[in-house]
Amino acid sequence: MAEPVRVSCPEGEWKKVATNVITGQVKKINGKPYKYLETYRMTGSSAPALQTEGVTIFLNTNSEEISASAAIDVYIMAVGEDGEVRVDIP
Repeated sequence: MAEPVRVSCPEGEWKKVATNVITGQVKKINGKPYKYLETYRMTGSSAPALQTEGVTIFLNTNSEEISASAAIDVYIMAVGEDGEVRVDIP
């Protein structure tokens, strides 16, 4: 298993937190942002541009699973304040 990686998420910007992954986990470290959004792209595709492309995560938990049938790039956006997540990729 790879070492966990901490990733800073600037407020209002899509931040790539994992690339070319099929499984893994994203954990909330900083709870100050109003909310966190997540979206993905097939590996090698263009990054997201709009906030509306994401879905709210960490609603009832401090972690979210990454699970895909093909390799994806995972993007996180902090809303309201800068945030930070931890990414665990096997």
